[in-house]
Amino acid sequence: MKVAVLLVIMAVSAMAGTYLVGYGDTLWDLSLHFYGTPLRWEEILAANPQIGGPEQLCPGMLINIPGALNSTGGYGPEVRTVSIPASTVVNWSSEPILSRLQREGAGMVAFDPVAPLGRVVQVNTEEDARFRFDSGLPGDMLEIDYGSSQGAAPGQVLRIFREGEEVRDPSTGGRGRVYRAAGVCSVIETRPSTAVVQLEHGYLAVREGDLVFPYRASEEVLINNEPSTRDFSVHVLALKNPDTRRAYVFDVVYINAGAEAGIRPGDVFSAFTCGERYDVGDHEVIITADLPVADLVILTTERLSASAMVVSNRSALLISPGDILWLTKSQALPER
Repeated sequence: MKVAVLLVIMAVSAMAGTYLVGYGDTLWDLSLHFYGTPLRWEEILAANPQIGGPEQLCPGMLINIPGALNSTGGYGPEVRTVSIPASTVVNWSSEPILSRLQREGAGMVAFDPVAPLGRVVQVNTEEDARFRFDSGLPGDMLEIDYGSSQGAAPGQVLRIFREGEEVRDPSTGGRGRVYRAAGVCSVIETRPSTAVVQLEHGYLAVREGDLVFPYRASEEVLINNEPSTRDFSVHVLALKNPDTRRAYVFDVVYINAGAEAGIRPGDVFSAFTCGERYDVGDHEVIITADLPVADLVILTTERLSASAMVVSNRSALLISPGDILWLTKSQALPER
């Protein structure tokens, strides 16, 4: 199967009050995503009698979302339309490539200052101090230095990020910072200057010092099949996984081109290593060919950077931090 076709079948969308369940979705998350609170998951369950219980939500199910928060900020039905070229081959799929949890766990490289609400000051607060572990996993209680006097309230949902290494953009010389998504938590109890939260989802083991940010639901991403206006030469700044130096299929990489360069979530690129120039003497120059490396789909964008998931390896070459890649827009194949 052609890569372009493989990518377009992975598009997931919610239209006209329905939602196609993706890999990793739960009723808790869908309630949070559509209503702004995780506490209304029972309404979704009641509106979908085909779901036997919260543990029976399966990827690929088409479910109803009653009275979701609409674009005007009020509650009520809203018809959502998605523009898809008539010639595009589209089959809905529950593949994990564009699941919401994948997008919300992508992380980022920030070249602009960030403004966290606070930090994690203690992990596993429910455990006896003699046996307390130094990292938090889903279900654990954490204490953060963001309390009621700063706006914390029971039921509020927050995101936790791990501040990573500093990176330099070789093209501009600008310096940024890697922020890796560590988890999503909800406030259980508040005090004036602190709060106790429960870790609901974990992408990394949460540690003391991790940063707390407001929760921002990720937007749905459709594979973008529109013609490309340009190709990109980009530098790979870092990888989402801090423990590896190579990006395999389903790994996330951070590149030094983002919204300002016209890149947007859902763009699909074929990545090539740029050919090298060799002076072999006698005024003779050899330029090696661009070699295919992988296919990437853009998950999230910042002003000057983007996160992209590797969706297929096209050769034995693997993407590493510092690589220069030539990105060429992949197009959907027309129906036959």
